[in-house]
Amino acid sequence: MLCKRKFVLLCALLFCAASARAQLQKNCPVHDVVPTENITSLEINPALDVVDDSAGVSVSKMTLKAFFALSRRFNIGAELPLARFEGRGESKNGLGDATLTFSAVTENYGRWSFGAQLETVWPTATADALGSGKVQTNPAVYAVYMPGPNYFVTLGYKQSYSAAGDGGRADISTGRIRSVWAYLSDDQWWVLADPRYVMDYKRSGTARLDVEAE
Repeated sequence: MLCKRKFVLLCALLFCAASARAQLQKNCPVHDVVPTENITSLEINPALDVVDDSAGVSVSKMTLKAFFALSRRFNIGAELPLARFEGRGESKNGLGDATLTFSAVTENYGRWSFGAQLETVWPTATADALGSGKVQTNPAVYAVYMPGPNYFVTLGYKQSYSAAGDGGRADISTGRIRSVWAYLSDDQWWVLADPRYVMDYKRSGTARLDVEAE
């Protein structure tokens, strides 16, 4: 089944699940072009995933996201979604799968910087419809290019796969290509577009395009 995210409505602060850094004016480090990722913070992000529009199947989430800067080059993060499943004549409310991340970034090399992240997803969902039932290990690598002091572009790839979990649930193997295009002002406000193309290697011909904006 082709899964499409119909829209993602973002709150003021968005934690992008990735790690890379661009060096801006005033020596402000930015991990993966999101100016708040390099500081200790708490975010609340709503989202709606439309799984099957014709059948009215959807999962809505309110995700609590927190991350902590260990240093200029390393940080850790956690996400816990409160989720609701609707469709197929039933509805479920509860917790979704929790995510833990560890990120490392390089120093800048001219206009370039690079980063890597290890993300793990844990089957904490309180109902099958709210999570995958699998422990996932999701490594990612990214690069950031800054053509000017206020503009930057990223390109990265993340591989997601299930390492353990419920043997009766479907295994996970997906790849995600992501590119972020952004502008950050000297006054520290920003605008960005964040398209992501996700390929499902377990189901031939299945893919989705997720587009976020901030």
